[in-house]
Amino acid sequence: MSACPECGKENPDGFQFCGFCAAPLTGDSREQRKTVTVLFCDVTGSTALGESTDPEALRALLARYFEQMKGIVESHGGTVEKFIGDAVMAVFGVPVAHGLDPVVVDTSGRCFL
Repeated sequence: MSACPECGKENPDGFQFCGFCAAPLTGDSREQRKTVTVLFCDVTGSTALGESTDPEALRALLARYFEQMKGIVESHGGTVEKFIGDAVMAVFGVPVAHGLDPVVVDTSGRCFL
């Protein structure tokens, strides 16, 4: 799979043009330097929460938390890069930078609260 340089949608290998926006997928494949914005968020007091909560209940709580955070990130054009313990690491501006990514991250970060 390769991402379209114009719209960012994934296309199967072998496609010469994007199946979504018709932009050319072939061409210069050298590495590119991009400015991206990374958002990192974790749960305050999670150690104490983990010590006082049943493990299955904590796992279910964190699963709901991760699902909510993933929805917020994606609704603002970002991608969840990984979940680490009780933390979420999201990236904005990959594969396509939108120019307002820092503003969008600020908005999505406020939605986390």
